[in-house]
Amino acid sequence: MDKFQIMKNLQKLAIRKASLTTLALLGMGVGVAVSSSPASAALFVKDTFNNAALSIDGFGSTSNNGFIRTNVPTGSTVRKAYLYASSIWNFSPVSNVRLNGNLLQVSDATVLTPDLNPATTVRWDVTSLLGSLGGLQSHTIEELGDNDGAVLVVAYENEDTLGFTSVILDGELSTGGDETTFNFAQPYTSGDFLVSLASSFSFQPANQFTTIDVTTNSTSSRRLTSSAGGQDDGSGDNGALITVGGIDDSPTNPDPFATDAGGPRTDDEYYNLALGNTANPNPFINPGDKFIKLTTRNPSNDDNVFGLFVTSTFRITTEPPTDIPEPSVTLGTLVFAAFGANSLLKRKQKKVAN
Repeated sequence: MDKFQIMKNLQKLAIRKASLTTLALLGMGVGVAVSSSPASAALFVKDTFNNAALSIDGFGSTSNNGFIRTNVPTGSTVRKAYLYASSIWNFSPVSNVRLNGNLLQVSDATVLTPDLNPATTVRWDVTSLLGSLGGLQSHTIEELGDNDGAVLVVAYENEDTLGFTSVILDGELSTGGDETTFNFAQPYTSGDFLVSLASSFSFQPANQFTTIDVTTNSTSSRRLTSSAGGQDDGSGDNGALITVGGIDDSPTNPDPFATDAGGPRTDDEYYNLALGNTANPNPFINPGDKFIKLTTRNPSNDDNVFGLFVTSTFRITTEPPTDIPEPSVTLGTLVFAAFGANSLLKRKQKKVAN
């Protein structure tokens, strides 16, 4: 069944309405217990790392095998590594995967919940398979069935990541609209706020896209993108409709009102909210702001937004629980300190061009 036939069937699907995810970023010396539940959250905080950055890459291929990459500076310590795999909407189950020849069985994976769209996405902890990394590396990946692609996220630390905070959120967003809110107990001062979006089952150009609006104390519902999604890390066929902001992508924000007519590279799903865009050069987040809210919508009702990965210059001074239960999540006490002087982009390893 091709993509356009699938779109006709999707008109009959009922999609649940918007829900809310809230991550509290707390000021120095302040501790608050934060909890979320399936009834009120579409994305959960899986992990939060202080003094760490993220390597992110995607893979999609109708041949079901190829390479997925990591870009971790030599000498870094790998804190955690996760591999995500998504189904082709609800037309087939998620299949097993081999990473560097190692079999990853779906029965051993975590199925992302709550599930607010018809796709299914699973997550494997592959830290033990990627413990020693250095520089830009390619890893063999093989899908043992018709998955729609995979995303590899690695949290790492070195002397250049001191003061950073990296957050991994996952779940499956409602196509009808969802909100993810970051609250700051202390006002934002300066520093990068990098956001990577992971999405599957979105074909461009075909009028299939996800919009993202940003709200802070200083701005209301400002459009970040009208063209998120597509097959940046795959191809224009079922089984390879995957994209995630990461390696080879630029955090320079896209034209917020560009359509998907330019194809999947119109928007690479990698954003820096400390910058503006072509419509308005002013940053999305400004000194004095106390929160950021991201509102995602998918008008065509067929994108599977399943991951949100953030790296910012907000420093964690205490660690969250090492094992967060699912699907009911209690984050425990997270204490954050504003750390705005250093620029994350200036410290990040230079990317390799396409």
